[in-house]
Amino acid sequence: MHDEDLNDRDAHEIAGIVDRYEAMVASDATTFFDLMELEALIEHYLHNGRHRQAKQVLQYAAKLYPESVSLQIREAQLMAGSGNVKNAIPRLRTLLSFEPSNDEIHLTLATLYSQTDQHREAIHHYRKALELGDRFFREDLFIDIALEYENIGHWDRAISILEEALKENPSNETALHELGFCYETVGRHSDSVTAFNAFIDAHPYSCPGWYNLGNALQRIGDFTAAIDAYEYALVIDEEFSPALLQKAAALTMSEDYTRALECYRESILMDAPQANTYTLMGECMERMEKLNEAADYYYCALELDGDFADAHVGLGVVAEMRQDWPASLKFFEKAMELEPTNVEYHLLLGGILRKIAMHDEAALIYGNALRLEPDNLEVYMDAVANLQEDNRHDEALTLLHNVPEVSRVDPIVLCRSFISLYALGRQQSAFALLDASLAHTPDICATLAGLFPPIEEDPAFGTRVLNASKAQ
Repeated sequence: MHDEDLNDRDAHEIAGIVDRYEAMVASDATTFFDLMELEALIEHYLHNGRHRQAKQVLQYAAKLYPESVSLQIREAQLMAGSGNVKNAIPRLRTLLSFEPSNDEIHLTLATLYSQTDQHREAIHHYRKALELGDRFFREDLFIDIALEYENIGHWDRAISILEEALKENPSNETALHELGFCYETVGRHSDSVTAFNAFIDAHPYSCPGWYNLGNALQRIGDFTAAIDAYEYALVIDEEFSPALLQKAAALTMSEDYTRALECYRESILMDAPQANTYTLMGECMERMEKLNEAADYYYCALELDGDFADAHVGLGVVAEMRQDWPASLKFFEKAMELEPTNVEYHLLLGGILRKIAMHDEAALIYGNALRLEPDNLEVYMDAVANLQEDNRHDEALTLLHNVPEVSRVDPIVLCRSFISLYALGRQQSAFALLDASLAHTPDICATLAGLFPPIEEDPAFGTRVLNASKAQ
């Protein structure tokens, strides 16, 4: 039985069927139920998590209607719901051999194949359900197929399916949002802007269309145009809070913190306040160097959710800006405790440990971060800087040799290598490295001077700076 059949029965009618059935069971009497009523009972019990009662109805119904394919489908669904997917799938495939055009069998098989990570099989059966089923299901099926393609990394096919869904129903908000997600995942940001611009041209009053266009524009760094898109979305639907929050984010990126704060305050009036919103407001105040107000917002966030790690980080940053190292250390450690795999938190904590000359402890933090993200160049460079600040240049060079090969010509890597070679008295090797780097990175001297100011007093370095400037 399809969902629309059940939806046609109002709650009062379903309640009447339930009462009749339960009265029959209680009195051990015999009452007639047609097939649709029994299926409605099964659906009712399943929906309410009463699987034992659903199974009892199924057994009763099977005796009355032993040839019913829909009941056999329900039996397979109950098997799967009890964790017996292994036997449910063959049962459904047997039914399919008798009724190859039964869209519900295809849909149930697709769902089970998806649950068992057999995504290509799921796609096949979702497509068959799409081909055979009623229009009532089509919107959901497009999304289901797109999600299966996403699961196997076929993002372009997912995009095509979602575009097909939008041609059939431009009001399919889920398809719009999923399309934006797919474009973002594959990094096709310009294509995303083009696609949503075309959609808006065809459907200028689509609030989610403008919203997704704003997101696409924000990802390519066009914050002014993104803000305009969010404002159009809000003109169409002034209660659409996601557009307001994204507008605030774009204003923050544009360093228009006052207007960003206005958007966040408006969003709090529109929806229940969230810890994340207060944290974002704290960040705006922090960037405006209004540290007391920033701290107040972070504490507001923690009143809503004491385990919201970003708020602890915000308080740590405020403490760091006040040069209150013990407080900053405490907040960053708490954030790390809450999210131990967050590499950004490792970097923040390591930075404070370096400032208070706890280099051994910082080295442990950076080492753990590299285990989490072994190709993260920023972690490597902070770890090397920590060793160099502690005059452990041999260890720094060893770590630099472990930098991913693709990053070994990065100017920062070259400069850090120069610093340790130079500090170890290996000036000839250091300057040979610098000379080799100048050919493809003419401004490396400026980078080196910024990282290692004492080098500017070395005449050999001055000569190279002069030659580099002449060459330019």
